[in-house]
Amino acid sequence: MTVDLAADRPLLLLPGDPLRPRRTDPHFAAEATAAQSAGAATAVLDHEALTAGDAEAAVARVPRDAGPVWYRGWMLPAGRYAELSAALTTRGCRLLTSPAAYRSAHELPGWYDTFRALTPHSVWLPCAPGRAPERAALAALAEAFGAPDRPRPLVVKDWVKSRKHEWDEAAHVPDAHDTERLTAVVGRFVALQEEFLTGGVVLRAFESFDAVGEARVWWVDGEPVLTGPHPDTPELRPVPDLTQVAPAVRELGLRFVTTDLALRTDGVWRVVEVGDGQVSGLPAGVDHRPLFEALVTSGAGYPLALTSGRVALRALLPATAARVADGESAGFDWIDGTPPETTSGGAGIAVRAAAAGNYRPGWGVFVLTDAATGSALGSIGFHGPPDSDGFVELGYDLSPSARGAGWATDATRLLAGWAAARPDVRTVCALTEPENVSSQRVLERSGFRFVGEREGLRAYEIDGAAAPVGVSAGSRPRS
Repeated sequence: MTVDLAADRPLLLLPGDPLRPRRTDPHFAAEATAAQSAGAATAVLDHEALTAGDAEAAVARVPRDAGPVWYRGWMLPAGRYAELSAALTTRGCRLLTSPAAYRSAHELPGWYDTFRALTPHSVWLPCAPGRAPERAALAALAEAFGAPDRPRPLVVKDWVKSRKHEWDEAAHVPDAHDTERLTAVVGRFVALQEEFLTGGVVLRAFESFDAVGEARVWWVDGEPVLTGPHPDTPELRPVPDLTQVAPAVRELGLRFVTTDLALRTDGVWRVVEVGDGQVSGLPAGVDHRPLFEALVTSGAGYPLALTSGRVALRALLPATAARVADGESAGFDWIDGTPPETTSGGAGIAVRAAAAGNYRPGWGVFVLTDAATGSALGSIGFHGPPDSDGFVELGYDLSPSARGAGWATDATRLLAGWAAARPDVRTVCALTEPENVSSQRVLERSGFRFVGEREGLRAYEIDGAAAPVGVSAGSRPRS
């Protein structure tokens, strides 16, 4: 069987080295290696040409008709990003984050309403670089923080950045109603930002946080695929509670974003920043492979999560599968404490396929979870991608404590429905031992039909082009 693996790979676009333009900028070299090991093709962008306004020259080394593209590189103004998108489109390439989506994640006004309950209270006022708002306008803006019955400290920033390293002179205002101090800090902030001021001035309520450090969470299609320290404090590695954050990220509906989280002194995790994942810095000392494996999978059009009713299937990508193969929980809350033995064995198959260069996104193992509680109940997945005849085989496994409650039926119906609707699938098959009556009933309830014996096993099949019912592939976006 021959499978065109390249057809299932997006392109990762990285800045080129200014001194050796055909090579990746040294700052992103490790990311290029991680992306290539995950199966992504890479190309270089002339960042200097792009920032100078020559987008066509900037993408001259990008292969034509490369299809879907993720950008990973230096921060870009929204206007320059739009020019990059247009230049790539003329070469037959498509940025997976649209210009509108980039602006929504990159600039605070785009994401604030979605995270309003989870982030410090904020108000803003547009202004041009070098032209700070007038004193009266700032005083009126500060009224949003309540009556002057007590000091209400603020942080000043623009729609993207603060000047936290010039805290006292250009970032912190001890009292929102001290108009003289507010005007001075805003003026200094605008002066220091010079032409790099983005959008205007933002006033954010100051909140006190514990000294545990910030966590940066990377989200791809609404799934948290990597959690690590903030790049400014790589030695501090808090583990945030994402219970309230995950629904907000999915509501935002953007494909690739980051959230920076800090623990407030009252014990509540707060979102201090949202960013576009393409331009958010990765911390040193963290395994980046899960992020790039997720980008390859989602960029190729395969789900990181499938949900229907009470069931959520979460893709077990190679770096995490290696941990499950070793019997680790790998960040999942397994109902019986550890993954079942057959699940670990299936994860090992995926790991070996990846090591041999035969891993194909979308056709590996999924962890079967309770959508309401997040508990991991077992696994379900494929023995490999569809062959040249469109034949694909499915298998599943449950932890002992999850058996007998219909979970296998729900998961099989969900995954088989997704596979049967794929244009490259003609037949979905599952095999059971003759004495395994319970598994046979699962397959029959899931819509499979018995087609005969194969090498001493009972074979069940569903024809391709069957429409999946009630399937949601992650939080597929407006971008």
